[in-house]
Amino acid sequence: MEIKLLRSFIELADAGHYGKTAAKLFITQSTLSKQIQALEETVGGALFERGRHGAILTPLGMLLKREAWSLLRLSEDIDVKMRRANAGLTGQLDIGFGVSTLIVAPELIAGFRAATPDSQITLNDLPSREQHQRLMTGRLDVGFCRAPEEDGELSFMPLVEEQLALVLPREVEFPAPDRMSTLNRLGFVALSPSSGPGLDGQVSRWCAANGFKPRIVQHAEDILTVHAVVAAGLGAAFLPWRGVNALSGRTHQQPLSGVESSWPIGLCWHEKQATPLLSRFVDYVSAHRRGDAFLCDQQEQFQPTPRRK
Repeated sequence: MEIKLLRSFIELADAGHYGKTAAKLFITQSTLSKQIQALEETVGGALFERGRHGAILTPLGMLLKREAWSLLRLSEDIDVKMRRANAGLTGQLDIGFGVSTLIVAPELIAGFRAATPDSQITLNDLPSREQHQRLMTGRLDVGFCRAPEEDGELSFMPLVEEQLALVLPREVEFPAPDRMSTLNRLGFVALSPSSGPGLDGQVSRWCAANGFKPRIVQHAEDILTVHAVVAAGLGAAFLPWRGVNALSGRTHQQPLSGVESSWPIGLCWHEKQATPLLSRFVDYVSAHRRGDAFLCDQQEQFQPTPRRK
């Protein structure tokens, strides 16, 4: 049953006159008559009796009028929802984030939710590599993560600069830059390479560039566990500076400097799979990211002295 025919039917039922209804709908009386005839063929009976007093509803017409109002209201609701969805004002977003964006991501998401209250957002705590994989397969809409390793279909907007930090138990003092190897007596706790290949590769490159080989005494499957083990005094660790600062103060940490000590963290999405809501979110993040957010925190940095060969 066509919505256009129902609208013409309701207008005629209210006006009770073909001429007035046709003029209101900006169509001819002949066109209106054909629309009503088509609707009568659909329902299987006459809807109006035409006489000196105009068009009067038949019992079947009165029944259809009661039902048509519900259909028209539902149609109008759907039209409104579709227009809002096409404008990026409603819909669902699945967003990934990691420990490095524990502060910046919630701030931006909260602001977007306030500006777009009809949006539904699901947050997923995922390592960068898995975010990239899910973005490529459509299982994630957008992620706060590392830049993709290869130039491909994923778009990337830098937001902050992350930096490696040396993290120690509170009772352990930072060694002098040329005494880094003394920490191997305590040993290092590391994130499992399969759980965080990006961080694992960053740590390996930094250690290689600085001539240091950490003695790994334990692996863990997530950064929170690595941090908890260090806080318990069972080892040292190399972890993301921003991520560790967002955790509790049960450890102390110092950012590292030099080659391979930092990397960009930003917003990543698949342009070809962008919905109007996702495009609005990207625009919001672009407009509201802090101008100085890509600068590192001004903290004393730890620069070890490479061992002589």
